[in-house]
Amino acid sequence: MVSTLFVKKIARAGASRAEAAVGRLYPMDRTLEAMRLRPYELHFELTNLCNANCIFCPYQFQEREHERMPEAVFEKALGDYVAEGGGSVFFTPIVGDALIHPRVLDFIARARSHDRIDRIKMITNAILADRYGAEAIVSSGLTTLQFSIAGFDETMYERVYRSRQYRRVRRNILDLLEANRAAGSPVNMVIGLRPDRPLDEVMAHPDFQEVLAYKPYLDFTWSFTTAGGRITREMLPDAMKLRHSPPKKEACVNSVNGPIVLPDGAVLICSCVAAIDAIDELKIGNVTEQALGDIWRGEQVRRFHESFGIDGLNAVCVKCDMYRNLDLYRRREGRERAQINRDRAAGRVVRREREVGLHGG
Repeated sequence: MVSTLFVKKIARAGASRAEAAVGRLYPMDRTLEAMRLRPYELHFELTNLCNANCIFCPYQFQEREHERMPEAVFEKALGDYVAEGGGSVFFTPIVGDALIHPRVLDFIARARSHDRIDRIKMITNAILADRYGAEAIVSSGLTTLQFSIAGFDETMYERVYRSRQYRRVRRNILDLLEANRAAGSPVNMVIGLRPDRPLDEVMAHPDFQEVLAYKPYLDFTWSFTTAGGRITREMLPDAMKLRHSPPKKEACVNSVNGPIVLPDGAVLICSCVAAIDAIDELKIGNVTEQALGDIWRGEQVRRFHESFGIDGLNAVCVKCDMYRNLDLYRRREGRERAQINRDRAAGRVVRREREVGLHGG
């Protein structure tokens, strides 16, 4: 199981790089032009408050005040996105956990009510899942739900997540897996491991076996952000590696996929953890003042993309180790995204097949 999981992840990465290498032989101008027509996906930070304090997460350094998104801001942003053709909606904040927001299931259901929204995704630590009930979450309208967990080992969980909620979390995840199976598996459920021990040890733990019996999709993270240098090698166990900041010769793919809307309506061009406090550097507008589509097609976005590869790149992005180049848009998946964006910009309704595992934007 462990070796297969590891090999498959390496194989996917290798295949993606090989396909992108071939794609470099051809221009991708038309592809990127299509991605500028409208936001391909939309992210919501319903709250930037979290109920865990993970050793690997920049949340521990956040300086922003804790906020919750009011309904008016959510409805304005969602309405603008639907008017632009809709697509994928993500309820994973930059940092925090969406289940802390008391209206999260109402907001998910509201997004699901639009036929132009075809995928709704969320990552959660599952601590508060029992507040809503497994059946309610499964039937809310989510298409993908990923659980962020160190592994199913109480000692490791408390060490990595610095929370004493392990037994509650494990029970919540099992209840959700069971409710999903009973409902015919409408939700693509993913176990996202962030362990501080070798995978073979993590997977062999007795507490994991009941979870594995449901055959959820498994993923794992082996490298973590430095949060601009604030998380150091000394702060993490040896099994957790730190990412390195690569050269940034072209725009980051995170800034092309779609923006994130914060609780006060501010729109940031990037939803990665580097944006934790980078409001001034990454803000491109506010949905309470402008239409989302106008913000996305605006001059600030163009200037931001053009700043890569020159001395004008902002300090947050310069230090960011979550940067990914545009190879996604050199592959077939990227070209398919571009065509979907053209179709939606032209007013055509595009509904895609249900995603499996981590695939599908």
